[in-house]
Amino acid sequence: MALCPRACTPTNAGTLCKWRKAQREVAEAISVRGPTDNEEERRSKAATCALTSMVKHLGIDTVPWLASALEPLPETLRISLHRSDREWTLDQIKKLGGTSLSWMPEDSAWVMPFARGKAPEGTPQRMMALLHETGRVTRQEAASMLPVLLLNLTQDTLALDLCAAPGSKATQLAEALHPSGVVVANEPVSGRLNMLVSNRSRLSLANMVITQHDGRHLGRIPPPGFDTVIADVPCTGTATTRKNRDVWWNWTPKEGRRMFNMQVEIAMRGAALLAPGGSMVYSTCSIDPIENEAVVAELLRRCPYLELVPIDDSRLPGLMLHPGMNDWPCFDQDGVPANKRERANLPFLTDSHLSPSDRITKGIEVDEQFETQLIEVLPGCRRLWHMDNDTGGFFLAVLRHRNEASPEGVAQTFRSRRELRREPGWVPKIRTAPPHDKNTVIRADPDVQASVFSMYGMDDSPYSVWQRGKRLNIAPPMVAQRIYDKECPTNKGERWPKGTFHPLRAVHVGMPAFTLKKNSWRTRQEALYLLSQNITKNTMEIDLNTFTRLLRGWAPMVEAFEEALNCDPLPKGAFLFTTVLNGDMEMISVWVGARITLMVDLSEQNIIRRKLELPWRDEEE
Repeated sequence: MALCPRACTPTNAGTLCKWRKAQREVAEAISVRGPTDNEEERRSKAATCALTSMVKHLGIDTVPWLASALEPLPETLRISLHRSDREWTLDQIKKLGGTSLSWMPEDSAWVMPFARGKAPEGTPQRMMALLHETGRVTRQEAASMLPVLLLNLTQDTLALDLCAAPGSKATQLAEALHPSGVVVANEPVSGRLNMLVSNRSRLSLANMVITQHDGRHLGRIPPPGFDTVIADVPCTGTATTRKNRDVWWNWTPKEGRRMFNMQVEIAMRGAALLAPGGSMVYSTCSIDPIENEAVVAELLRRCPYLELVPIDDSRLPGLMLHPGMNDWPCFDQDGVPANKRERANLPFLTDSHLSPSDRITKGIEVDEQFETQLIEVLPGCRRLWHMDNDTGGFFLAVLRHRNEASPEGVAQTFRSRRELRREPGWVPKIRTAPPHDKNTVIRADPDVQASVFSMYGMDDSPYSVWQRGKRLNIAPPMVAQRIYDKECPTNKGERWPKGTFHPLRAVHVGMPAFTLKKNSWRTRQEALYLLSQNITKNTMEIDLNTFTRLLRGWAPMVEAFEEALNCDPLPKGAFLFTTVLNGDMEMISVWVGARITLMVDLSEQNIIRRKLELPWRDEEE
């Protein structure tokens, strides 16, 4: 089964068995079809495979499509929006030959003059790696940047990304909502969740709450629910041929039909958690209409409170988009449309996979008026084909929770029939939240919070502060105001108490800002970008020459340093130095013991060295 790289490893035993069986089928398929490293043979096989046949029968000219779909993707990236040295980063990207993507705002995304992961050796390759590692840019396929652009975001938005790892869309969303809005980024698989956490830290984002749930069963938050949702669901990845060539050999049409129910269920959970008036973007990197328009149609059938919002192409200037399909065939294993008799033998095929017109003509019991409406509205979805914008393929749909469908003003998940039948005067029971363990995220101890913020002369009012073990994390106040400090109804009409994230399984909240080591609360390097403007104590400005000497390995005895700079005695433990470099303030963390020791990782050191026009650290050594 050629799963998109975003696809989630199944989380229950029954699904896991099916998944393992599918993996065996893939292995058998490879032995029959045989992927090849021979370029001519690969192109020949691709031209006759089931995927190309499907594209042809969807009405696409396969000559230009194949010419694009077989080529590697260009390297594309996002510039971090809120870094103080953003202009310097933009200058580096321009020097490497980057071109701004016209449909992304504020010069925030660029395409490079080389293939994905193929920067020229030497300085370009090293700079691309360093800019990404230090969070100044994020490598991201251009088409996958689109879902965030279709949302109407404000600083008051509480957003949900249902299938967030590795985090490109979740971090893009968090940057758009910085500093006050919040993203709940969900990922069920521990290994992929770690990638999500890593990307949050790399980009110094405090406005993310990372959760671990099967997307079909994500825990509630208190009413009214989420303001916006991204459901970028697991898919077969048939539009990822430019970076995942195994799709050519492994994909057959039954894979999309196999994924359909999971895609619908994940999107339905997102819709159920969406507050009235809120919008949800459903997206895939698949070509197959069964995973795209058929899922959207099924969502509209099962969730009558939703409406499909036509995508306005003017929001994406310079990008070529195609209307969604309102009619599609069912394909056999060779990617050829099956006739009515052959359909009976197609694996996993159900009536939900059929196009609205087929459902009407088949004679099954359907609401013909509703199916006719689907035919009219489905072109409001949008498709990207590989050859139109030099991207991968992509599918997009925007659905909105109609205000009039939920007069109570809350997400559909809170419309409990049991609660509506309660007798007048009934008071809901407050349930007991699960006990805390060492991994539970809780509000920071007020005394610890006061001590740490006093140590650095910081105002804590812009933050909610959280503790997990020996770390203090900072996040926007919204995390407490809309999730942690409010009661949350159960599906029986009872209440989970304030002061817990439950039933949401929050495993990481905000950005780790301080760590307790050797009885001293140290600032964390990844948080300095966020904290630097707020720190007024335990810091000292030094001249650029001294800053440069420290960067080049100078580790003086404390007394010698104090004498050389004619400064007051430095406090023992964690300390911060600042200087002005190219008009921007640079802040570095040091440890004051017998000597002054730099606590800056190698990648960040090399970025600063680049700004100072010094050789790379390893070259100087």
